Amino acid sequence: MFHRLLFPRQLAIAAAVFATGLTLTAAPQVAPAQAQAPQVPTPPAPPNGGSAAATETDIGRVSTGAGQGEQGPNPVKPSAAIDRAAAIAEKEQAPNIIDAEPLSEIVKLPDINTAEALQRIPGISLETDSGEGRFVHIRGLDADLNGTTYGGVRLPASNAASPSGGGRAVAFDAFPTGIVGGIEVTKTQRPDMDAEALGGSINLVPRTGAEHGGAPFIDANLGAGYEPLRKTPVYHGEVSAGRSFDGGDGIGGLFAGANAFSAVVTALYHEDKRGIDDVEESYTDQQSSGVPDKVLSNLQFRRYEYHRRRYGTAANFDAKMSDSTSLYARVLWSGYLEGANKHYLVLNNLDSDSGCTPLPTCIQDPDNPNGFIASNGQLTQQTTDSLERVENGLWMVGGSSIFSAFQLDYRASFALGTDRFSSNYGSVWADPNPVPIAYDTTTDPRYPKFQTLDGTNPANPSIYTLQQIDLGPSYTHDGETAANLDATIPTGGVGQAGELKFGVSVRERHKTSVSSSPVFTPNGVISLLPSTYGSPQIYYNNLYSIGPAISLPAIRGLVGSNLGTITDDAAADASTDTDDRENVYAGYGQYSARFGRAGVLAGVRIEATRATYGGNLYNGDADTNTPTSVRNSYTNYFPTLQGRYDFLDDLVGRLTYSTGIARPGFEQITPGASISISNASVTVGNPALKPTFGQSFDATVEYYPGDGQIASAGLFYKTFRNYILLSQQILSGYNFPGLTGVITTVQTYTNGPAHAEGVEAQWQQQLKFLPAPFDGLGYSANVTLVDSRAEIHPGIYGLLPSTSRVTWNAAAFYERGPVELRLAADYVGQDLFAFGSYVGNATDVYSRHRLTMDLGSSYAIAHAVRIYFDAKNLLNTPLEFTEGRSDSRPIQREFYDVTVLAGVRLSF
Repeated sequence: MFHRLLFPRQLAIAAAVFATGLTLTAAPQVAPAQAQAPQVPTPPAPPNGGSAAATETDIGRVSTGAGQGEQGPNPVKPSAAIDRAAAIAEKEQAPNIIDAEPLSEIVKLPDINTAEALQRIPGISLETDSGEGRFVHIRGLDADLNGTTYGGVRLPASNAASPSGGGRAVAFDAFPTGIVGGIEVTKTQRPDMDAEALGGSINLVPRTGAEHGGAPFIDANLGAGYEPLRKTPVYHGEVSAGRSFDGGDGIGGLFAGANAFSAVVTALYHEDKRGIDDVEESYTDQQSSGVPDKVLSNLQFRRYEYHRRRYGTAANFDAKMSDSTSLYARVLWSGYLEGANKHYLVLNNLDSDSGCTPLPTCIQDPDNPNGFIASNGQLTQQTTDSLERVENGLWMVGGSSIFSAFQLDYRASFALGTDRFSSNYGSVWADPNPVPIAYDTTTDPRYPKFQTLDGTNPANPSIYTLQQIDLGPSYTHDGETAANLDATIPTGGVGQAGELKFGVSVRERHKTSVSSSPVFTPNGVISLLPSTYGSPQIYYNNLYSIGPAISLPAIRGLVGSNLGTITDDAAADASTDTDDRENVYAGYGQYSARFGRAGVLAGVRIEATRATYGGNLYNGDADTNTPTSVRNSYTNYFPTLQGRYDFLDDLVGRLTYSTGIARPGFEQITPGASISISNASVTVGNPALKPTFGQSFDATVEYYPGDGQIASAGLFYKTFRNYILLSQQILSGYNFPGLTGVITTVQTYTNGPAHAEGVEAQWQQQLKFLPAPFDGLGYSANVTLVDSRAEIHPGIYGLLPSTSRVTWNAAAFYERGPVELRLAADYVGQDLFAFGSYVGNATDVYSRHRLTMDLGSSYAIAHAVRIYFDAKNLLNTPLEFTEGRSDSRPIQREFYDVTVLAGVRLSF
């Protein structure tokens, strides 16, 4: 792999692209200047973020005997401690708008992965799945539109199920919080950063041990917990260790002297067996035919058990080659292995009487004015037994060299995200006899009621026979090789200091996905026998009995037996396979300076995209595939002009203009299509999609009274050209044999204008003016209000997907002496989660608003020993989705119950 990392040819191309762009586009006029202009550091520091060179960051700094500093994407004055004050200092001194959270703050709450830690930051809204945070949205913009890096190296996606199907969003549940040293959120991009960040970008800072001041250290965390919903245990362990080494006489005069080498290694393991209680409804949506809107097509009672084993390891190695040159290597491997065991009781054909007359009387339950009757309902039992491994890996090497007039930074990297279902057994067992069913989802939509009218017991396993077992392995691979070269030239004069910075970079990305869907069909009748099921299952707060647990090992045994036949439709399998290559060649020029109280950051970035996207045209009627691919090529320019002014020593005002891009999602731009001539329907990507170009205008005021306190408020406005949205159209014909001149429903993607605007505010204070012991009391709060607008359906305007109008966080804490106690609440408003299956917005899916609350507490029993107790999801907040905005039409409502964890943290 590493033989490709240096890219001499590709970097030359990037340099040529940049040089060409400079002749075509004038850089913005430079105005006075940036906060605390960075100087070329001495000794040099290995880069951790940005394009390559930058000065040190508080939360990302590595303190080693060699005196080296870990660089992050935002310049900031070094600090000896990684704490709340250091993160606030980073925000204050940055030339652009950022927020930061160090690991020392993250561990004060039971945030097991980085998505949950990010939700505490202003402007971030969390999207959860399976009882944990997974994706995050920035300032109301979908996760697919934001950028994510580790140590400044861009991370590809691992979990392919991104919010808008773009396949670009990073799933943060693959990164446990203990694997990082902190988190930085950049809301106005700089020219030396990738432009692919419409809402903003997130940098996971490598864990370094800077708080130990270069001395040998070991940090450890050992804990255990309990999840009462399934009465299952939780286990947690992590360790981070580091030290520096002498180089002696060195090698030919190089790598000599004290503390010439340093290393920090981190390893982590977390295991839980979370239970989930879920009820899901599917509506028939035949209102145009007179069918009431509460009539269902099916009702599903789902009981889950997830066994997740999360792991990660990271290593940072630094070497001082000479007084002017330092080298480094970074390695990350992080992910989880998850076994999912699911059992469903499904009531099907609940709309079987929707064709009766007269409607709606003939479909209503005569004994319940809020209920309906299905005279030919069907009962099924279903199971899922899957094993999924989601992983991210990253390797980077680089260094920094100081010359007489400039500093040179260089880096090569490879990052990989994978998602593999190695096994996925899905069995379907059905009662062969139709069953009359009465049901009511109107009286209390949160807890639907039903009963069979002929006395059939849906929980009786003996009435079911096997229909089929679906077998669905799949694999998604997303890898990116990259290289950066940056030069920093200090400038300045009397009362003014600054720097010029230039750089080129290349990113070569290759994303593939393959899947298959073999099916086991029984040769004869296979019934659910006592040997294939276990004890009864009553769930959802003891409201529903779904029958005994079906033996999953017995189902796997059936697949390997001669009692059935396995068939596989190769053409249908390949219909969703993709093979995409996307290369980005970039160059930039950037100037930053400080003139007294004024500061400026100005420059331009140029990115040339050269891509090939491959898929298949699948004819479902003929069961045939035709491979197809499309090439795409475009070049974009990204100017920025960001200014700040220090009205007082502790009062900062900012006005910024920045630009960014969101390339079309891999599933959105694919030339592949699924075509049904018999149904006159087409689902197809749009190879003609243009990337979304965004412009962002920000104005903020920030007050820093000291002692880890901050008060700030800001306005932002974002306008987008060629925003990408799902489009469903009824066409008079489609260019495919059999559909020419035939009225066809086509679902694809299209470009259009959009905008978003909002307000952010935060306030954080410890009440140190109170007398002891009350001076340990404090609070923090932030709120983000967002409004956005686009034509989400023909003639219908609304909020962009994933925009929550209101997001807020609030925490009350007590920190004094050995005691730390924190109670935190997080609120995310309703947002558009997915578009419905019909023209118009009636069936659009919305994620319901939610309020969660968590508790973190610890006590230092010795200088190096701290015991802790955490409780997560104190309100037992459900994950809820509705069809349409109204709460009266829920389609999913799942509960997880509380999780408690206790343990000890050690630091030597």
